[in-house]
Amino acid sequence: MMNDLRFALYAIKKNIANSTELRTSFALTVLGMAINNVSFLVIWIFFIQSVGEINGWRAIDILALDGFVALSYGITFSIFVGIKLLPQYVADGVFDRFLLSPKNVLLRVATSAFHASAVGDFVFGVACFGIYAWVVDIHITQLMILFLLTINATVMFFVVSVLIYSASFYFTDAYSVTYSLFDLFMTPTLFHGGLFHGTMRFIFTFLIPSLVIGALPTEILASVSVVHMLVLMGITAVWFAGAMWFFRHSIKRYESANFMTFGR
Repeated sequence: MMNDLRFALYAIKKNIANSTELRTSFALTVLGMAINNVSFLVIWIFFIQSVGEINGWRAIDILALDGFVALSYGITFSIFVGIKLLPQYVADGVFDRFLLSPKNVLLRVATSAFHASAVGDFVFGVACFGIYAWVVDIHITQLMILFLLTINATVMFFVVSVLIYSASFYFTDAYSVTYSLFDLFMTPTLFHGGLFHGTMRFIFTFLIPSLVIGALPTEILASVSVVHMLVLMGITAVWFAGAMWFFRHSIKRYESANFMTFGR
């Protein structure tokens, strides 16, 4: 296990080094994505200022929501973006080389690439949390809860990504299927948490865990509820175990795609 982790850290380091060779391009990509994310923040803040609080959600809570979502997305799809490339790997037969590797297959796939634009999401998330902490005058307990909830949200985001992109082993047109599934999961994470209640809140917590990424952590952070945080971590642990089993089961369906051709 330690060897796998050391290899993953080495792969991440090499991927980052390769991506930052063109420093100006890298910086502009990161900055562009961070600026792009501001539009979502502005829209929701103006919405709340226009209609007032909804189920206890204030304008400042949108900062925390965007912080959780942007950080979990930024971490997962920067250093672990290889999992998003799984449909391409399977379709092109590139997945063969991961199966032949003595390293952990999932870690090997996840750390096979690096995406610079997702770093912009990470920077945006850090900025959101910085402004949130300054405005609400966050105390040490909230800071610890914030840290733990960010880890939990990132793990859940990675877990759901593994589940979604493992569908590549089951469908011929994996690109369309995984894109639709990811969109179904991702879109509710960006929505105002006060809009979900009753049946919709149950569905997007337990069946499609979109609220576990941003809305629920934001509410827990505001209420400083350790009990609710532990429940949220329990939900993530269950999904984690399920995702690892599903990935191991899914790769058994893979059939080597040898694209040998005779050229002139």
